[in-house]
Amino acid sequence: MKRKTKVSIFFDRFKLVFGLSAMAAMAYLFTFYLDADIGVVVIAFLLIAPILSVLLAWLSARKITAELSSPHTLQKGKHFGAVVKLYSDSKLPVPFLRVGLEPDANFVPDDARMVQSAMTSAEPLEIPFGMTAVYPGCGKIRPAQLVVSDYLGLFRFRVKQSPEPLEVGVIPVIPSLTGAGLMLHNVSDIVLTSDDDEEETSAQFSTQSMPGYIHRDYVPGDNLKRINWKLSAKRQKLMVRMDEAVSAVRPSVILDLEPEDTEEGLKRREILMEGSLGFLMLLVRQGIACTMHFSSGGAWKELLLESEDAVRTAAVELAGADFVHDGNRFPAAAQQEKAFLIYSTRPDISLAAGLRRFQGQGYICLVIPVFPAQPEIDGADAIWQLSEDFSMTALQK
Repeated sequence: MKRKTKVSIFFDRFKLVFGLSAMAAMAYLFTFYLDADIGVVVIAFLLIAPILSVLLAWLSARKITAELSSPHTLQKGKHFGAVVKLYSDSKLPVPFLRVGLEPDANFVPDDARMVQSAMTSAEPLEIPFGMTAVYPGCGKIRPAQLVVSDYLGLFRFRVKQSPEPLEVGVIPVIPSLTGAGLMLHNVSDIVLTSDDDEEETSAQFSTQSMPGYIHRDYVPGDNLKRINWKLSAKRQKLMVRMDEAVSAVRPSVILDLEPEDTEEGLKRREILMEGSLGFLMLLVRQGIACTMHFSSGGAWKELLLESEDAVRTAAVELAGADFVHDGNRFPAAAQQEKAFLIYSTRPDISLAAGLRRFQGQGYICLVIPVFPAQPEIDGADAIWQLSEDFSMTALQK
Protein backbone atom coordinates (compact mmCIF):
# COMPACT_ATOMS: atom_id res chain seq x y z
CA MET A 1 0.00 0.00 0.00
CA LYS A 2 1.32 3.44 -0.86
CA ARG A 3 2.54 5.66 1.96
CA LYS A 4 0.09 8.42 0.98
CA THR A 5 -2.83 6.00 1.21
CA LYS A 6 -1.73 4.77 4.65
CA VAL A 7 -1.51 8.33 5.96
CA SER A 8 -4.96 9.14 4.57
CA ILE A 9 -6.50 6.07 6.25
CA PHE A 10 -4.81 6.94 9.57
CA PHE A 11 -6.21 10.50 9.58
CA ASP A 12 -9.68 9.27 8.61
CA ARG A 13 -9.73 6.86 11.54
CA PHE A 14 -8.29 9.46 13.90
CA LYS A 15 -10.97 11.96 12.86
CA LEU A 16 -13.71 9.36 13.46
CA VAL A 17 -12.43 8.44 16.94
CA PHE A 18 -11.88 12.09 17.88
CA GLY A 19 -15.37 13.13 16.71
CA LEU A 20 -17.14 10.35 18.59
CA SER A 21 -15.05 11.01 21.69
CA ALA A 22 -15.87 14.73 21.57
CA MET A 23 -19.61 14.07 21.30
CA ALA A 24 -19.49 11.57 24.16
CA ALA A 25 -17.53 14.02 26.32
CA MET A 26 -20.02 16.83 25.62
CA ALA A 27 -23.00 14.62 26.47
CA TYR A 28 -21.33 13.49 29.71
CA LEU A 29 -20.48 17.07 30.70
CA PHE A 30 -24.03 18.37 30.20
CA THR A 31 -25.71 15.39 31.85
CA PHE A 32 -23.66 15.15 35.04
CA TYR A 33 -22.26 18.64 35.58
CA LEU A 34 -24.39 21.31 33.84
CA ASP A 35 -28.04 20.42 33.31
CA ALA A 36 -29.43 16.90 33.29
CA ASP A 37 -32.47 17.84 31.17
CA ILE A 38 -30.33 19.52 28.52
CA GLY A 39 -27.94 16.60 28.75
CA VAL A 40 -30.74 14.18 27.85
CA VAL A 41 -31.67 16.34 24.85
CA VAL A 42 -28.05 16.49 23.78
CA ILE A 43 -27.67 12.73 24.09
CA ALA A 44 -30.84 12.19 22.04
CA PHE A 45 -29.59 14.58 19.37
CA LEU A 46 -26.11 13.08 19.30
CA LEU A 47 -27.60 9.61 18.85
CA ILE A 48 -30.34 10.39 16.34
CA ALA A 49 -28.37 12.77 14.11
CA PRO A 50 -25.43 10.41 13.44
CA ILE A 51 -27.78 7.46 12.89
CA LEU A 52 -29.87 9.39 10.35
CA SER A 53 -26.76 10.77 8.65
CA VAL A 54 -25.12 7.35 8.39
CA LEU A 55 -28.32 5.67 7.20
CA LEU A 56 -28.81 8.29 4.49
CA ALA A 57 -25.21 7.93 3.29
CA TRP A 58 -25.44 4.13 3.23
CA LEU A 59 -28.69 4.14 1.23
CA SER A 60 -27.31 6.73 -1.20
CA ALA A 61 -24.13 4.72 -1.83
CA ARG A 62 -26.21 1.69 -2.84
CA LYS A 63 -28.22 3.72 -5.37
CA ILE A 64 -25.36 5.46 -7.16
CA THR A 65 -23.95 4.19 -10.46
CA ALA A 66 -20.62 5.45 -11.80
CA GLU A 67 -19.17 5.45 -15.33
CA LEU A 68 -15.59 6.22 -16.34
CA SER A 69 -14.77 7.48 -19.84
CA SER A 70 -11.71 8.79 -21.67
CA PRO A 71 -10.17 8.60 -25.18
CA HIS A 72 -9.31 5.03 -26.13
CA THR A 73 -6.11 5.95 -28.01
CA LEU A 74 -4.14 9.19 -28.16
CA GLN A 75 -0.75 10.57 -29.10
CA LYS A 76 2.08 10.80 -26.60
CA GLY A 77 2.30 14.24 -25.00
CA LYS A 78 -1.38 15.01 -25.50
CA HIS A 79 -3.45 16.46 -22.69
CA PHE A 80 -6.84 14.82 -22.23
CA GLY A 81 -9.67 14.45 -19.78
CA ALA A 82 -11.04 11.39 -18.00
CA VAL A 83 -14.63 11.90 -16.85
CA VAL A 84 -16.42 10.20 -13.97
CA LYS A 85 -20.19 10.34 -14.53
CA LEU A 86 -22.45 9.59 -11.55
CA TYR A 87 -26.14 8.65 -11.59
CA SER A 88 -28.44 8.29 -8.58
CA ASP A 89 -31.68 6.27 -8.50
CA SER A 90 -32.47 7.36 -4.96
CA LYS A 91 -35.25 9.86 -4.19
CA LEU A 92 -33.42 10.87 -1.03
CA PRO A 93 -30.88 13.69 -0.98
CA VAL A 94 -27.34 12.50 -1.62
CA PRO A 95 -24.69 13.49 0.95
CA PHE A 96 -21.18 14.43 -0.03
CA LEU A 97 -19.29 12.47 -2.68
CA ARG A 98 -15.52 11.99 -2.71
CA VAL A 99 -14.13 11.01 -6.10
CA GLY A 100 -10.55 10.38 -7.20
CA LEU A 101 -8.68 8.61 -10.00
CA GLU A 102 -5.41 6.68 -9.87
CA PRO A 103 -3.73 6.57 -13.30
CA ASP A 104 -0.75 4.40 -14.16
CA ALA A 105 2.66 6.04 -14.43
CA ASN A 106 2.01 6.48 -18.19
CA PHE A 107 -0.07 9.53 -17.25
CA VAL A 108 0.56 12.63 -15.14
CA PRO A 109 -2.60 14.09 -13.54
CA ASP A 110 -3.10 17.85 -13.38
CA ASP A 111 -4.17 17.55 -9.74
CA ALA A 112 -3.82 14.40 -7.66
CA ARG A 113 -6.22 15.56 -4.96
CA MET A 114 -9.66 14.06 -4.39
CA VAL A 115 -12.74 15.98 -5.53
CA GLN A 116 -15.60 16.45 -3.09
CA SER A 117 -19.02 17.36 -4.45
CA ALA A 118 -22.74 16.98 -3.90
CA MET A 119 -25.40 15.85 -6.35
CA THR A 120 -29.13 15.54 -6.78
CA SER A 121 -31.04 12.56 -8.05
CA ALA A 122 -32.56 14.62 -10.87
CA GLU A 123 -29.43 15.11 -12.97
CA PRO A 124 -26.22 13.09 -13.36
CA LEU A 125 -22.99 14.58 -12.06
CA GLU A 126 -19.90 14.76 -14.29
CA ILE A 127 -16.48 15.25 -12.71
CA PRO A 128 -13.56 15.79 -15.14
CA PHE A 129 -9.95 14.91 -14.33
CA GLY A 130 -7.25 16.38 -16.56
CA MET A 131 -4.02 14.50 -17.24
CA THR A 132 -1.24 14.23 -19.80
CA ALA A 133 -0.02 11.10 -21.59
CA VAL A 134 3.76 11.02 -21.08
CA TYR A 135 4.84 7.42 -21.81
CA PRO A 136 3.71 5.23 -24.74
CA GLY A 137 2.01 1.89 -24.38
CA CYS A 138 -1.17 0.69 -22.74
CA GLY A 139 -1.91 2.25 -19.36
CA LYS A 140 -4.86 1.98 -17.01
CA ILE A 141 -6.93 4.61 -15.24
CA ARG A 142 -8.83 3.31 -12.22
CA PRO A 143 -11.01 4.83 -9.50
CA ALA A 144 -8.81 5.52 -6.48
CA GLN A 145 -11.71 6.53 -4.28
CA LEU A 146 -15.43 6.69 -4.95
CA VAL A 147 -17.27 7.04 -1.64
CA VAL A 148 -20.27 8.73 -0.09
CA SER A 149 -19.60 10.60 3.15
CA ASP A 150 -22.32 11.31 5.71
CA TYR A 151 -23.18 14.90 6.58
CA LEU A 152 -21.13 14.81 9.77
CA GLY A 153 -18.09 13.52 7.92
CA LEU A 154 -17.65 10.59 10.29
CA PHE A 155 -18.40 7.60 8.05
CA ARG A 156 -17.80 6.76 4.41
CA PHE A 157 -19.38 4.12 2.19
CA ARG A 158 -18.09 2.91 -1.15
CA VAL A 159 -20.34 3.32 -4.14
CA LYS A 160 -21.69 -0.15 -4.86
CA GLN A 161 -21.45 0.02 -8.68
CA SER A 162 -17.92 1.32 -9.19
CA PRO A 163 -16.55 1.41 -12.78
CA GLU A 164 -13.88 -0.99 -14.00
CA PRO A 165 -10.36 0.30 -14.77
CA LEU A 166 -10.14 1.89 -18.20
CA GLU A 167 -7.33 1.05 -20.66
CA VAL A 168 -5.88 3.94 -22.64
CA GLY A 169 -3.34 3.44 -25.41
CA VAL A 170 -0.61 6.04 -25.89
CA ILE A 171 0.86 6.11 -29.41
CA PRO A 172 4.67 6.41 -29.54
CA VAL A 173 6.37 8.91 -31.82
CA ILE A 174 8.68 7.82 -34.64
CA PRO A 175 11.99 9.66 -34.09
CA SER A 176 14.98 10.34 -36.31
CA LEU A 177 17.96 8.29 -35.21
CA THR A 178 21.52 9.57 -34.90
CA GLY A 179 24.47 7.31 -35.60
CA ALA A 180 22.39 4.45 -37.07
CA GLY A 181 24.18 4.45 -40.45
CA LEU A 182 26.54 1.58 -39.67
CA MET A 183 23.79 -0.58 -38.21
CA LEU A 184 21.59 0.14 -41.24
CA HIS A 185 24.47 -0.74 -43.58
CA ASN A 186 25.11 -4.07 -41.82
CA VAL A 187 21.45 -5.10 -41.90
CA SER A 188 21.04 -4.03 -45.53
CA ASP A 189 24.16 -5.98 -46.47
CA ILE A 190 22.77 -9.13 -44.82
CA VAL A 191 19.54 -8.78 -46.79
CA LEU A 192 21.32 -8.25 -50.13
CA THR A 193 23.90 -11.02 -49.74
CA SER A 194 21.74 -13.75 -48.21
CA ASP A 195 19.82 -14.50 -51.40
CA ASP A 196 22.07 -16.35 -53.88
CA ASP A 197 19.31 -16.64 -56.47
CA GLU A 198 18.60 -12.91 -56.74
CA GLU A 199 20.07 -12.96 -60.24
CA GLU A 200 16.89 -14.60 -61.57
CA THR A 201 14.62 -12.27 -63.55
CA SER A 202 11.48 -14.26 -62.82
CA ALA A 203 9.54 -13.94 -59.55
CA GLN A 204 11.18 -15.73 -56.65
CA PHE A 205 9.63 -17.29 -53.58
CA SER A 206 10.99 -17.59 -50.08
CA THR A 207 10.37 -20.35 -47.55
CA GLN A 208 7.28 -18.43 -46.47
CA SER A 209 6.04 -18.44 -50.10
CA MET A 210 6.47 -14.66 -50.32
CA PRO A 211 7.41 -13.38 -53.81
CA GLY A 212 10.78 -11.74 -54.44
CA TYR A 213 11.70 -8.95 -56.85
CA ILE A 214 11.54 -8.90 -60.65
CA HIS A 215 14.33 -6.90 -62.30
CA ARG A 216 14.69 -4.88 -65.51
CA ASP A 217 17.26 -2.61 -67.11
CA TYR A 218 17.77 0.81 -65.57
CA VAL A 219 15.97 3.69 -67.26
CA PRO A 220 17.03 7.31 -66.55
CA GLY A 221 14.63 8.70 -63.98
CA ASP A 222 14.28 5.47 -61.98
CA ASN A 223 14.69 5.72 -58.22
CA LEU A 224 18.31 5.01 -57.36
CA LYS A 225 17.20 3.17 -54.22
CA ARG A 226 15.73 0.48 -56.49
CA ILE A 227 19.08 -0.36 -58.12
CA ASN A 228 20.28 -3.87 -57.27
CA TRP A 229 24.01 -3.24 -57.09
CA LYS A 230 25.01 -6.88 -56.67
CA LEU A 231 23.06 -8.01 -59.72
CA SER A 232 24.22 -4.93 -61.67
CA ALA A 233 27.86 -5.87 -61.03
CA LYS A 234 27.25 -9.38 -62.33
CA ARG A 235 25.39 -8.18 -65.43
CA GLN A 236 27.74 -5.27 -66.07
CA LYS A 237 24.75 -2.96 -66.39
CA LEU A 238 22.36 -1.26 -64.01
CA MET A 239 19.37 -3.38 -62.94
CA VAL A 240 16.39 -2.10 -60.94
CA ARG A 241 13.63 -3.88 -59.06
CA MET A 242 10.29 -3.62 -60.83
CA ASP A 243 7.83 -4.33 -58.01
CA GLU A 244 7.43 -3.77 -54.30
CA ALA A 245 7.28 -7.43 -53.35
CA VAL A 246 8.74 -8.70 -50.12
CA SER A 247 12.38 -9.69 -50.14
CA ALA A 248 13.17 -13.34 -49.53
CA VAL A 249 15.21 -12.26 -46.51
CA ARG A 250 13.37 -10.02 -44.06
CA PRO A 251 14.96 -8.56 -40.93
CA SER A 252 13.01 -9.60 -37.85
CA VAL A 253 12.63 -6.89 -35.21
CA ILE A 254 11.83 -8.40 -31.79
CA LEU A 255 10.71 -6.16 -28.94
CA ASP A 256 11.82 -7.89 -25.74
CA LEU A 257 9.94 -5.47 -23.49
CA GLU A 258 8.21 -5.90 -20.14
CA PRO A 259 5.18 -4.46 -18.34
CA GLU A 260 6.43 -1.47 -16.33
CA ASP A 261 4.96 0.48 -13.42
CA THR A 262 7.80 2.89 -12.61
CA GLU A 263 8.88 6.01 -14.45
CA GLU A 264 12.42 4.68 -14.87
CA GLY A 265 11.19 1.44 -16.43
CA LEU A 266 8.68 3.24 -18.64
CA LYS A 267 11.37 5.62 -19.87
CA ARG A 268 13.69 2.79 -20.91
CA ARG A 269 10.82 0.99 -22.61
CA GLU A 270 9.83 4.20 -24.39
CA ILE A 271 13.35 4.69 -25.76
CA LEU A 272 13.47 1.18 -27.24
CA MET A 273 9.90 1.24 -28.49
CA GLU A 274 10.35 4.51 -30.35
CA GLY A 275 13.92 3.70 -31.40
CA SER A 276 12.78 0.47 -33.04
CA LEU A 277 10.10 2.35 -34.98
CA GLY A 278 12.68 4.88 -36.12
CA PHE A 279 14.96 2.11 -37.42
CA LEU A 280 12.06 0.30 -39.09
CA MET A 281 11.25 3.52 -40.90
CA LEU A 282 14.86 3.67 -42.17
CA LEU A 283 14.63 0.08 -43.42
CA VAL A 284 11.37 0.47 -45.36
CA ARG A 285 12.69 3.67 -46.94
CA GLN A 286 15.54 1.53 -48.29
CA GLY A 287 13.00 -0.85 -49.79
CA ILE A 288 13.62 -3.54 -47.13
CA ALA A 289 10.47 -5.20 -45.82
CA CYS A 290 10.57 -6.27 -42.16
CA THR A 291 8.62 -8.19 -39.59
CA MET A 292 8.04 -6.83 -36.10
CA HIS A 293 7.27 -9.08 -33.14
CA PHE A 294 5.89 -7.87 -29.81
CA SER A 295 3.99 -9.49 -26.97
CA SER A 296 0.57 -8.49 -25.69
CA GLY A 297 -2.21 -10.25 -23.83
CA GLY A 298 -0.02 -13.29 -23.11
CA ALA A 299 0.85 -14.01 -26.76
CA TRP A 300 3.33 -12.91 -29.40
CA LYS A 301 2.06 -10.84 -32.32
CA GLU A 302 3.66 -10.36 -35.72
CA LEU A 303 3.34 -7.44 -38.14
CA LEU A 304 4.65 -7.31 -41.71
CA LEU A 305 5.99 -3.85 -42.54
CA GLU A 306 6.59 -2.91 -46.18
CA SER A 307 5.90 0.83 -46.24
CA GLU A 308 6.07 3.97 -44.14
CA ASP A 309 2.31 3.80 -43.57
CA ALA A 310 2.73 0.27 -42.21
CA VAL A 311 5.29 1.54 -39.68
CA ARG A 312 2.87 4.27 -38.57
CA THR A 313 0.17 1.63 -38.19
CA ALA A 314 2.59 -0.45 -36.10
CA ALA A 315 3.01 2.53 -33.76
CA VAL A 316 -0.76 2.52 -33.17
CA GLU A 317 -0.65 -1.24 -32.53
CA LEU A 318 2.07 -0.75 -29.91
CA ALA A 319 -0.14 1.80 -28.14
CA GLY A 320 -2.50 -1.01 -27.13
CA ALA A 321 0.21 -3.49 -26.14
CA ASP A 322 0.72 -4.48 -22.50
CA PHE A 323 3.88 -6.53 -23.35
CA VAL A 324 2.75 -9.57 -21.38
CA HIS A 325 4.14 -12.66 -23.15
CA ASP A 326 3.52 -16.40 -22.90
CA GLY A 327 6.67 -17.13 -20.91
CA ASN A 328 8.93 -17.22 -23.98
CA ARG A 329 11.14 -14.19 -24.49
CA PHE A 330 11.41 -14.88 -28.21
CA PRO A 331 8.59 -15.69 -30.64
CA ALA A 332 8.70 -19.05 -32.39
CA ALA A 333 7.68 -17.42 -35.69
CA ALA A 334 10.95 -15.45 -35.83
CA GLN A 335 13.23 -18.48 -35.73
CA GLN A 336 13.19 -18.93 -39.51
CA GLU A 337 14.60 -15.49 -40.29
CA LYS A 338 18.21 -14.62 -41.17
CA ALA A 339 18.60 -11.23 -39.46
CA PHE A 340 17.45 -10.47 -35.91
CA LEU A 341 17.23 -7.02 -34.37
CA ILE A 342 16.39 -7.47 -30.69
CA TYR A 343 15.44 -4.48 -28.56
CA SER A 344 15.61 -5.50 -24.90
CA THR A 345 15.02 -3.63 -21.63
CA ARG A 346 16.25 -6.67 -19.67
CA PRO A 347 19.68 -7.78 -20.93
CA ASP A 348 20.38 -10.61 -18.49
CA ILE A 349 21.42 -14.26 -18.39
CA SER A 350 18.05 -15.38 -19.71
CA LEU A 351 18.43 -13.12 -22.74
CA ALA A 352 21.95 -14.39 -23.40
CA ALA A 353 20.68 -17.99 -23.34
CA GLY A 354 17.96 -17.08 -25.83
CA LEU A 355 20.46 -15.37 -28.15
CA ARG A 356 22.67 -18.45 -28.22
CA ARG A 357 19.77 -20.41 -29.73
CA PHE A 358 19.93 -18.14 -32.79
CA GLN A 359 23.71 -18.36 -33.23
CA GLY A 360 24.72 -19.78 -36.60
CA GLN A 361 21.27 -19.08 -38.00
CA GLY A 362 21.79 -15.47 -38.99
CA TYR A 363 22.93 -12.00 -38.02
CA ILE A 364 22.00 -11.04 -34.43
CA CYS A 365 21.96 -7.40 -33.39
CA LEU A 366 21.04 -6.41 -29.82
CA VAL A 367 19.90 -2.89 -28.92
CA ILE A 368 19.70 -1.87 -25.25
CA PRO A 369 19.08 1.39 -23.38
CA VAL A 370 21.63 3.14 -21.19
CA PHE A 371 22.14 1.44 -17.81
CA PRO A 372 24.10 2.74 -14.78
CA ALA A 373 26.25 -0.40 -14.92
CA GLN A 374 26.73 -1.74 -18.43
CA PRO A 375 25.61 -5.42 -18.59
CA GLU A 376 27.83 -8.02 -20.25
CA ILE A 377 25.87 -10.02 -22.83
CA ASP A 378 27.28 -12.63 -25.20
CA GLY A 379 25.60 -14.32 -28.11
CA ALA A 380 25.09 -11.24 -30.33
CA ASP A 381 27.06 -10.26 -33.43
CA ALA A 382 26.61 -6.59 -32.58
CA ILE A 383 25.42 -4.66 -29.52
CA TRP A 384 24.20 -1.09 -29.76
CA GLN A 385 23.24 1.33 -27.04
CA LEU A 386 20.32 3.69 -27.62
CA SER A 387 20.33 6.87 -25.55
CA GLU A 388 17.47 9.13 -24.53
CA ASP A 389 18.11 11.50 -27.45
CA PHE A 390 17.97 8.51 -29.85
CA SER A 391 21.67 8.52 -30.66
CA MET A 392 23.15 5.07 -31.21
CA THR A 393 26.55 3.99 -29.91
CA ALA A 394 28.20 0.71 -30.88
CA LEU A 395 29.28 -1.32 -27.84
CA GLN A 396 30.21 -4.32 -29.95
CA LYS A 397 30.48 -4.34 -33.76
